[in-house]
Amino acid sequence: MVELSIKGNDLHVEVFGWSRLLGLKRSLDIPLSAIKQVSATSGLPHFQWSDIRAPGTGVPGVVAIGTYWMGSPRRRAFIDVTRWSKQAVKLEIEGQPYSLVIAKVKDALAAINLFKPLKS
Repeated sequence: MVELSIKGNDLHVEVFGWSRLLGLKRSLDIPLSAIKQVSATSGLPHFQWSDIRAPGTGVPGVVAIGTYWMGSPRRRAFIDVTRWSKQAVKLEIEGQPYSLVIAKVKDALAAINLFKPLKS
């Protein structure tokens, strides 16, 4: 699970619990100007046979936590979800090391509303 917060001009993504250990990541800082889209999601993303997990933990169809190289062309993504994750956010990012972040949160609607004042 992650917690999102705004610190200055950056989105701070703090990784908690077992996800910190299994995903080998403590936190991410993403410039707000690089975030192109924020949406709610649930469950695991659709993986292709050619997607690569490095480093992290994954059990096909059950859990995905860590850094993934996905799609064509390859995009670096940080993923922290299980197939049971009902509350998750998906961040589309441009011009940063990670171009996609999908992570479970306590409340997806509250996480999305965190960005509303920034858009107006």
